[in-house]
Amino acid sequence: MNAMRKVISAGCALLLLAGCKDASVTLPGSSEVIATVGNQSVTKGDLYDVLFASIGSDTAASDALNAISAQEIEVTDEMKESAQGTLDMYNLLYGDSFSEYLSASGMSDEDYINDYLIPSLQSEELVTKYMEEHFTAIAEEYNPIQAIVLTFTSQEDASAALSALKDGSLTPAQAASENNSSSSGSEEIITINTTSYDSAALSVIRSASSDDGWTEVTSTDGATWYLVNVVSNDPNEFKDDAIAALSNITKITNASTDYYFRKYGFHVYDINLYNALKDSNPEMLVQDSAAEEVFAAD
Repeated sequence: MNAMRKVISAGCALLLLAGCKDASVTLPGSSEVIATVGNQSVTKGDLYDVLFASIGSDTAASDALNAISAQEIEVTDEMKESAQGTLDMYNLLYGDSFSEYLSASGMSDEDYINDYLIPSLQSEELVTKYMEEHFTAIAEEYNPIQAIVLTFTSQEDASAALSALKDGSLTPAQAASENNSSSSGSEEIITINTTSYDSAALSVIRSASSDDGWTEVTSTDGATWYLVNVVSNDPNEFKDDAIAALSNITKITNASTDYYFRKYGFHVYDINLYNALKDSNPEMLVQDSAAEEVFAAD
């Protein structure tokens, strides 16, 4: 499988780099016979066509992202340890079957770590790096607030919990647990995308400050009571948590892709790969539009 992936990766590299509009690249040595079954021969071109149809766009997208991530994100000791830990877990969970899979794919443990696990970790860090460099603009748009929210189904429970919180006799987690609330009592990040709480509670959170302490809020339908406490409304005080909370928002991840793919001049000339990527990863086709400064750099 690893050898097959190298065939499709090599072919996709040609498709990405070919220098004419609407080209259709032919794989070098495509007529070379690589297997024979009875009277039927399978050529490198046959294999490439099958692989391109099934994994061509995904391979091109992941290879391009990995190549960019390798330039932008340094491999750290923490990444190496994480990758080794993942490999150890797979070996523990799947035993010999995982080793057999690697062997059948033409990979060693080291190959799997260096060619798959570490590039995946680098790719994950790419969005984080983008957000760090554009954090002020992103925070202005999504207004992250660090708060604790406790939810109750009766006013009596909410009032009892509020009293304990105000006199300091219980922590938020204890106040929730001892008053019939399933809330964790942990700090969380509230943004303009948050919909898990009633609009009345969200309105109070967005207008409150860390000096206001605990506030009781009744939901708009009168069926739920909230206790809210804004820990901080300065995103720079909880930057890492804010980035983690916002990192899966499609608009932000697409902006990150657009930024880095333009930076490295990503362009697809082969019409077949272009059409495949347009269906599966349209955000990567930065050649189709002018750059949009979605978030200004800090």
